[in-house]
Amino acid sequence: MANERNKNKRSIIGKSTHCTSFGVCNRVPLAKIEFPADLCAVLNKTKPKNNKLYNDYMKLINNLPNIKKVEPEYYLILFKILLYLEEHELRLIAAKHNLENQKLKYVSDTSFEITVPTLDEDDPFITVGDTLKIEVKRSKSKYTCNITDIIGKKVYATIRKSSLVSQLLEEEVNIYFFPMNWQIRCFHYVLHIMFKHNLINTVYPKINTNLYTLLEFDLDWANKSIAKNKEQKIAVNNILNYSAYPAPYILFGPPGTGKTTTLVETIYQIRKQCKSKNILVCAPSNAAADEIANRLLCLLPHKDVFRMYAASKCCNNVDEKIYPNSNFIDDMVLYLPKEIFILKKIVITTLVTCMRLANLKLRNDHFSYIFIDEASQSIELESLIPLIVMNSKNDTEALYAQIVIAGDPYQLGPLIRCTKIQHLLGKSLLERLMECEPYQKVNNKYNSRYITKLIHNYRSQEAIIHTSNNLFYEKDLLCDKKENKHSIISNWTVLSRKTFPILFLVLKGEEVRTPNGSLMKIKHIIFLVFTTRQKLRP
Repeated sequence: MANERNKNKRSIIGKSTHCTSFGVCNRVPLAKIEFPADLCAVLNKTKPKNNKLYNDYMKLINNLPNIKKVEPEYYLILFKILLYLEEHELRLIAAKHNLENQKLKYVSDTSFEITVPTLDEDDPFITVGDTLKIEVKRSKSKYTCNITDIIGKKVYATIRKSSLVSQLLEEEVNIYFFPMNWQIRCFHYVLHIMFKHNLINTVYPKINTNLYTLLEFDLDWANKSIAKNKEQKIAVNNILNYSAYPAPYILFGPPGTGKTTTLVETIYQIRKQCKSKNILVCAPSNAAADEIANRLLCLLPHKDVFRMYAASKCCNNVDEKIYPNSNFIDDMVLYLPKEIFILKKIVITTLVTCMRLANLKLRNDHFSYIFIDEASQSIELESLIPLIVMNSKNDTEALYAQIVIAGDPYQLGPLIRCTKIQHLLGKSLLERLMECEPYQKVNNKYNSRYITKLIHNYRSQEAIIHTSNNLFYEKDLLCDKKENKHSIISNWTVLSRKTFPILFLVLKGEEVRTPNGSLMKIKHIIFLVFTTRQKLRP
């Protein structure tokens, strides 16, 4: 177990090194979320302090299913309420995992181990940095502890006074979990900055009626296939021209149409055409951010690319190709001071980790481009973090960067725990922007100054994209997947038609509920594993 903990342990944050005499960039101090008293009374069904406010909150919450879109004048107050409701739901979920009549297991003089049977690694209700409270059953004394590590169903926590650990080990205790919900705190900060600097109009763009000159760049394509793709060429050229500015430019990319390829090509061309410009690249997940980092490292000098990870990222899980260009030094996370950070030309990070940049107080024009990939997977306020950190100074200067948002509004969106607000809080910035005037079709065509829809699918055969093409993509998708005589299905006798690589099967099986509450069918899993092994066998 000790080796497993060392393998997966949380990374250490560097405080100073030979290259950081100016000090490191600290995390933005975000206030603990305090619910309005009467909203809290509504949610917990307790006695109100102010009957009018209580009734107003009650009416608003009951009417939320009828609100179809967020209007600019109600943007701040409505999103604030939505965040409170989501936070409340997360607290209720955590409370379901509270434990009674437990015995703590000794780890060190200041730490102990708890086994949480209902903890799911794929969907954890707590994370490192959260707190838990230990209640001694005999005396009813309570102690607050910090969660320092989570391995499988084992939770490791520390307490400040070492003398207390030995005492608690002898007692039977109740354990209560309190998630910090750092992301939601970040979203409240986003709303605070938007209100402070009056940035609401930024997320409700209108068509710019001023004439603009679209320059044609003589580009040497890194990916030669883009030269044959009209839509990809238009997107790259328009982004280089700031055609949508100050509105975001949307790259609407259905699955397999080369969305990330187009973004990487655009970043490559910016570096080739305008070496003085700085670029910020964000994505909802580490996987998406790493994919872009890996591709850029294959095209550009490594000194141009800087991958910034969160402190929670385990150094052992960082791609060895990316590691030398990341903020890991000797397996320690280092957040660069402003004087060194501004020398980085292309910064790649996740949306939430981007919050670290707020403390640097960068110039509003430091980044010339801000790219947000897989934007349909994040809620609107998460996608706004990169914009907000560039406006966090005590001034109201405009944002100078061209924002580029890439994704597919028809793919699965972000997970929202409070189901009654899924249609509002679960709508991505990409999806809502496409309802705005600049991104609407006119005479059945998108305005390429603001949006490009990629239509050539390179990943799937026509039979696979047929249904989604008809239902969601207005039959625009064109199948460009090349036939491969040596493909995995070419010699599979089960398929009667090789041009229709889909197999429908009826399997009868009993549903089984796992310890974390999800459902599965054992027969389905066995058949899937067997079939996969058969196809992968040489």
